[in-house]
Amino acid sequence: MKWTMIFFLFFITTKTVWADCGYNLDTPTLTYNFSDYNPTIQSTVSITRTKDNGVPCSNFFIAFTKGWAGSYNRRATNLSNGGYIYYNIYKNSNLTGILKEPSDISSPDETFFGTIIKDQTNFYTYYMSLAPFGSTPPAAGAYFDDIQVQAYSGTYTNINGFEGYRDMFIYIVVLKFTSISLVDSGGTYDPTKTSKTLDFGELATGEELSFDVRVVSNAGYRLKISSSNNGLLKFSGGSGSPSEISYSFYSNGSQIALDNSSSSPVTIASGSGVTPAQGAKVPIRIVIGTVDSTKLPGTYQDYIILSTIATD
Repeated sequence: MKWTMIFFLFFITTKTVWADCGYNLDTPTLTYNFSDYNPTIQSTVSITRTKDNGVPCSNFFIAFTKGWAGSYNRRATNLSNGGYIYYNIYKNSNLTGILKEPSDISSPDETFFGTIIKDQTNFYTYYMSLAPFGSTPPAAGAYFDDIQVQAYSGTYTNINGFEGYRDMFIYIVVLKFTSISLVDSGGTYDPTKTSKTLDFGELATGEELSFDVRVVSNAGYRLKISSSNNGLLKFSGGSGSPSEISYSFYSNGSQIALDNSSSSPVTIASGSGVTPAQGAKVPIRIVIGTVDSTKLPGTYQDYIILSTIATD
C-alpha cells in the first residue's frame, strides 16, 4: 500500500492599512493539494501604486514577518495538540533566499524590490516548502500560522516609510493516513517496498523464513492479513491433501490462524497515535508444515494480502 500524505494549504489575506504612497498589496487566496513528503509550491504577490506622491514613492520593497515561530525556522501550529509543521518561504525556486523582515534583510535575495509608478502593478513569485519531517510523521489535523506581508517605500538599505501590510494566514491540513512496507528483518520503512516473495526452494518440514512489516501512521492503525488459500500452500492443478502443504504464520511471536482469512481478514497487529517515521515493527515468521512422500512434486504457493487502516 502506498503511503500518500495529502496536504491542503490555504492562504487567506485580510484588509490592508495604507500610508502616503498608496501601495496596494495583493496575495491571492490559494488552495493546494499535495501527495509528497516535502512539497514545494509557488504563489504570487503583487503591489500596485495608487498615488503620485513624488520620487520617495518610486522605490519599494516587500518584507515577510517571521510568523508565530518568532524566527526564520517558521512553523504552523496545530491548535488542538500543539504539534508543529515546519516550513519556509523563499524568493528563489531552488529554495534559497528566505524572505525576511526589514531589520533582518541583508541581501537582495531576502526581499522583493523595484521601482514603480502610479497605476503600475508589479508581480513577484515566491516559493513555499515544508521542512523534512523529524522522528514522527505529522499528526492529522489543521496547522495554522500568520505572516504579515509588508510594503515599504524606499529601499531595504534606506527605508522611506512603512506603507501597509496584509496578514497572510497559512493553514496546513493533514489528513489521516497509514501505510505499510515489507522489508527484510531489521529493515526500516521504505515506501517503495510494498510486496515480497518468500522462496523456500526445495520444501522441507520445519523450514522457515522471516521478514518485517513496517507500519507508518499518523492516526493509529490496524494491520490485517488474508490468505488466498486460508493458510495452505497449494500445487496448481492438483486436488486434495497430496497437493496441499500447511504452514504456520507468526506475527510478533504469536501464531495466527489463517482459516477463513480469504473471506474474513484477520487482525495481526494494531497501535494508536503517531508511529515513528521508520515505522512500527511487526516481525513475521512462516514455518513450513509436514512435507513427505505423499505430496505431489511441483511448485506450491499461496498469496497473502496485508492491509492497514487508520483507527484514531
